[in-house]
Amino acid sequence: MADAKADSLHIENGVVHSRHVQEIDQGNAAVLLDIRVDDEKGDAGSLRLAKDKHTVLIPQPSDDPEDPLNWPWSKKHMILFIVALSAFCGDFSSGAGIPCIIPQGEEWNMSPNKVNYAGNLNVIMLGIGGIWWIPCVYFWGRAPVLFWTVLAGTFFTLGCCLTTNFSVFYGLRALQGFTLTSGQTIGLAYIKDMFYFHEHARKIGLWAGLFLLSPYCGPMFGNFIIDGTGSWRDVFWLVFAICCFDLVLIVLFADESWYRRDIAQADQPSRGDRLSRLVGFWQIRVHDGYFLPITTSYLRLWSVFIKPIMIPTMTYQMLSFMWSVGINITSSILFATPKAVGGYGFNAKALGFLYLTPIVGVSLGELFGHFFNDFLANRYIRKHHGIFKPEARLWTNYIAAFFMIPGLIIVGQALEKHLHYSAIVMGWGMYVFGVMLASVAITTYALDSYPARSGEVSCFLNFARVCGGFTVGYFQQPWGEKDGYGISFGVQAVLVAVGLAILICLHKFGASMRAKGGSVH
Repeated sequence: MADAKADSLHIENGVVHSRHVQEIDQGNAAVLLDIRVDDEKGDAGSLRLAKDKHTVLIPQPSDDPEDPLNWPWSKKHMILFIVALSAFCGDFSSGAGIPCIIPQGEEWNMSPNKVNYAGNLNVIMLGIGGIWWIPCVYFWGRAPVLFWTVLAGTFFTLGCCLTTNFSVFYGLRALQGFTLTSGQTIGLAYIKDMFYFHEHARKIGLWAGLFLLSPYCGPMFGNFIIDGTGSWRDVFWLVFAICCFDLVLIVLFADESWYRRDIAQADQPSRGDRLSRLVGFWQIRVHDGYFLPITTSYLRLWSVFIKPIMIPTMTYQMLSFMWSVGINITSSILFATPKAVGGYGFNAKALGFLYLTPIVGVSLGELFGHFFNDFLANRYIRKHHGIFKPEARLWTNYIAAFFMIPGLIIVGQALEKHLHYSAIVMGWGMYVFGVMLASVAITTYALDSYPARSGEVSCFLNFARVCGGFTVGYFQQPWGEKDGYGISFGVQAVLVAVGLAILICLHKFGASMRAKGGSVH
């Protein structure tokens, strides 16, 4: 059976209490999340509550210590850090190659633009790989997919360090992106398995915050290394070391979080030892009747994609995020152009320091959103007598647009008129701050809309993010040179505003669209 049913049921002494579904589920993704009415505590009945004695636990936990919801705090958060670090490795490896294109071009007698094609391919494979691996977590399990993809990605990174041929490097970069992307999509499934509904926004913020730092940490450290050693291979040795560290943590601490709450505790299969769950032997042994069939796992992708709110949500994510990827993968060209031909002439060290801008922007965005998203949710719940609807998440995106749109305009004007680099710092920082807010809010909205499809929601949003960024890498610099960066970045700001218009439609009509599309099981 699919996990939609399992996620809503409560098991007590081996008996499934479907009445909890009726008490909690208010229809069309609305849920009873708080028993207080007008600040007066209501009757919880048989519902289990959080430590604050008024927040309803969704899903209702079982009494089984093997239930991931009942895992110790330390285990949950270690695994959260591991999947966030795994997601970090994907974009870190991608971003680390950005400052390498100039020394690679010199070594292989190629233009930086041509060398950058390997980076562009790596980016699109991050999106394709995310879609490919998600069905595997339902018919094989979360832990083995995470372990084997990180192991493979680590070896492909080693190949990038050792190769002396661009064609080989090109192929390895594609495989590296295809495998190391798993943490960027599996992470949401782990969060849903281990944490309650009311905890999702903060945990998604922590997970997304770390991996959204990675596209900027990669170029920052890469530029510092190239400035110090002059060797692009040293940059990839750093990527290899981080992947190895992640792999060690996975071997020591990662575990399988797939758990069927529609099966009584007495009928649950023996979990075996942790290492057998990590490499996938346990999952193969208990597959029939516990994990989903392969065909069903892949059909789940289609069942989510055709839901009315998914394509608008993906489009908003793409229009908001794609320019961040585009600026990132062309930064060595945009900001290192010699002053003699109208550029800023930043050397590798200066570029490295410039990347502190988006790192600070993401960090401030996570800090603000960590508290503001919960504030919005709690405010909505109080005003609606304990009932929560997914559309309550979307108010954060309006604040995000207030920073993203002018941020892009400022960057464009700085490049066009060759303003002081502080203008780039201000504009880029504003834009990235907004992107961080928007990304967490729209991801949480989609998860709240289809909580039984966490992996599919994550992979489609990730694909929209990187697919848009992949295309920008090919036209960002030529477009700016042809029409002027003021115009090119101005149009980008307009497209972010178009995304905001889509968001307004989702905010107004999302509930009715979701009702028309039906739920997923």
